[in-house]
Amino acid sequence: MNGVVMGNIRQKYIKRTALELMEKFPNEFNNDFQYNKAKVEQLTDVSTKIMRNRIAGYITRYYIQQQRNA
Repeated sequence: MNGVVMGNIRQKYIKRTALELMEKFPNEFNNDFQYNKAKVEQLTDVSTKIMRNRIAGYITRYYIQQQRNA
């Protein structure tokens, strides 16, 4: 595919929640998924583990991407 990397498709709810959390609490997250998972559980009232993990995973990927672009 000539070096084109395809990303994962995320639901708007996951992206919106993750970006809102990162905006409200910019120093609470890092590049460790397990840590971010615990923080998402602490800072939100997400009802299922699957949603919590998806939000934490998106935050982790977004954080790493921001660090590379900085």
